[in-house]
Amino acid sequence: MENKTFETFGISPEIIKALTSLRYYSPTPVQEEVLPLALKKADIIVESQTGSGKTAAFGIPLCEDVVWEENKPQALILVPTRELALQIQEEIMNIGRLKRIKVTAVFGKSSFKTQKSELKQKSHIVVGTPGRVLEHLKEGTLSVEKVRTVVLDEADEMLHMGFIDQVEAIIDYLPKNRQTMLFSATMPPEVARLATFYMREDRVSVKMDQSPDNQPRIYQSYIRVSEEKKNDVLIDLLTVANPEAAIIFCNTKDVVDDVDAFLAKKGLL
Repeated sequence: MENKTFETFGISPEIIKALTSLRYYSPTPVQEEVLPLALKKADIIVESQTGSGKTAAFGIPLCEDVVWEENKPQALILVPTRELALQIQEEIMNIGRLKRIKVTAVFGKSSFKTQKSELKQKSHIVVGTPGRVLEHLKEGTLSVEKVRTVVLDEADEMLHMGFIDQVEAIIDYLPKNRQTMLFSATMPPEVARLATFYMREDRVSVKMDQSPDNQPRIYQSYIRVSEEKKNDVLIDLLTVANPEAAIIFCNTKDVVDDVDAFLAKKGLL
């Protein structure tokens, strides 16, 4: 069967061009399932693993739906962590860059005053963690009267981290006439209840089975090495892999300091 392209879904030329620059040439399985439903403004429950391309699955329709002239947020994305909020902010801004779409990220342990200032300016889409989003709503610094779509991403993680009560409180602030999309790697009863209570009766469920096409592109390997050769092997690995970014885990603070000093001496920090 012929592979689908993003043009198949009637996506605007500006977004197609941005996707091509990001090297998104054809949709992933989850995008093939979700895009036509999301573009029709359906309520959707998606059970899919992290790394399957779900950010673009909801990011593309959000960018399509944005009215640039409207200054107030038109979509709200709730996520469990700061890191995911920043990742989604960057990806959606890249997808919508030719439409000049502005995405604002709000999360805890960051300046509330700075976020308040950003939210006063044009913000088409807001992505944030439940605690900080709810704080902005209570303070009146986040306007949601123009929100037409809410996305709950990694809903099971928000449940495990104790955010579900905050998520429900946030939803109560939102317009009743809206699209709701829920993405979750698993579907525990509390997440299913959330979907049943806050989504339309004609909601559509999409469950992506694990396959080589939709599994995260994560590979694990290990090397047995003696203590005295660890630093040399680390340098070799970093030289060969040449990663744009890397996280090195150590078992004590002293070892972290030693590795940090070693890499700095080698000019890698």
